[in-house]
Amino acid sequence: MDDSGQKGIQAMIDETGTIVGLMLSPIERFPESDAKQTVTVFQAPFKGKWYVFWGGENVTDNYHYAEESQRYAIDVIKTENAMSYEGDPAKNESYFAFGEEILAGARGKVVGIENNIRDNEPVGETNETKPVGNYVIIDHGHSEYSLYAHLKQGSVCVKEGSEVEAGDLIGLCGNSGNSTEAHLHFQVSDHPDLFWVNTKSLNINWLGDIKVRRGQVVYGGV
Repeated sequence: MDDSGQKGIQAMIDETGTIVGLMLSPIERFPESDAKQTVTVFQAPFKGKWYVFWGGENVTDNYHYAEESQRYAIDVIKTENAMSYEGDPAKNESYFAFGEEILAGARGKVVGIENNIRDNEPVGETNETKPVGNYVIIDHGHSEYSLYAHLKQGSVCVKEGSEVEAGDLIGLCGNSGNSTEAHLHFQVSDHPDLFWVNTKSLNINWLGDIKVRRGQVVYGGV
């Protein structure tokens, strides 16, 4: 981005270092909603070191930002030596994030789950008919609902109506739904149904006032 934060450039570079795509574009901002954070304070919903693949308050850092219902969502993966997998890239088990524990980000009541969507394999296939895949939705009060999406099939270990505390295990990271590799999609909304026409994503108030942006490494509880 330029210094004003109003213009951006994106480049695609192949394995030889050649620029194969270049895009210059204005950057739309929503300063009013950017400035409002959730009443609930959230801790990282995972353990250990994760990489923020999408996250931030502009479309360059976060493609979700263009859609009001997902504006402040983040997608996180696990990496080692700048790679998200080792071995056969077509197999879910090759990805460092696959099967990792996903935790409740804050205290609340479970109000929605899905546990029976198969994980996409070979990796790269997507399930657009069930875009969220396996998920958990937690009600934190104040019209704030956290969503943990693309979980591993059969791994959700909480039930609707269950009370959870921050840090409680709720499932495992998977590759279900509209997902191209194992990762966690996490967001907070003002309605439990992501696809309700008036649902708005909320800017997350992270514990320690951290800023979660594309390219950052975020550490969760051990």
